[in-house]
Amino acid sequence: MANENLNDAKEWLSFAEADLGVATHLLATYNPKPLEIVCFHCQQAAEKAVKALIVLNGSQGGIPKKHDLFLLLNQIKDTVKIDEKYYNYADILTPYAVSMRYPNELFLEERHAVKAIDMAKEFVDWAKSIVSII
Repeated sequence: MANENLNDAKEWLSFAEADLGVATHLLATYNPKPLEIVCFHCQQAAEKAVKALIVLNGSQGGIPKKHDLFLLLNQIKDTVKIDEKYYNYADILTPYAVSMRYPNELFLEERHAVKAIDMAKEFVDWAKSIVSII
């Protein structure tokens, strides 16, 4: 079972890395820059990274179909050491999961997308570091 959890966690991380790659590519190559889409993919990368850790630690009842990073982090707080910065990042990134689907919900500038990419990368790197020591 542990090996199955590890394989599933690696698959979730692969999806997280793909979302991060898409966000980075869009910001670097598209004009005008699709900031809402970039931020959406950053939230998705962070969400999938956290879900990798949920899977790794044996999710009871399957993966939650939630997009709130704060709630997802709370599902692993007893099994994974979570730096407070990830809760701060969760507050910033979580709205990008839903608000970006509706025009004019949030005002974004390029600096927001750059920061979102940085935060998503930290989520992915953090999850990868935990999965790699198993």
